[in-house]
Amino acid sequence: MGKVRPASVKRLARQIFQQHYDKVSLDYRQNKKLVLEVSTIRAKHLLNRVSGYLTRLARRYKAPGAVAQSQDLKTPHEANSSTE
Repeated sequence: MGKVRPASVKRLARQIFQQHYDKVSLDYRQNKKLVLEVSTIRAKHLLNRVSGYLTRLARRYKAPGAVAQSQDLKTPHEANSSTE
């Protein structure tokens, strides 16, 4: 069974993913630096959790061959293509 993440961690990671889609990478360390730059999170434990979930989202939606399975998470590219 997987680990349960608090809703606040998921919400923060989704917001960063949507707002900084082009900067999010598949690498955890780069995402950790991104979270430090764009947020006010300074608690190490929360920073690591948000960065980890952000990496998971990136691997799910940005990896080669990845298929978007969720309608609740709209990337900028998906939002533009749905209005056309």
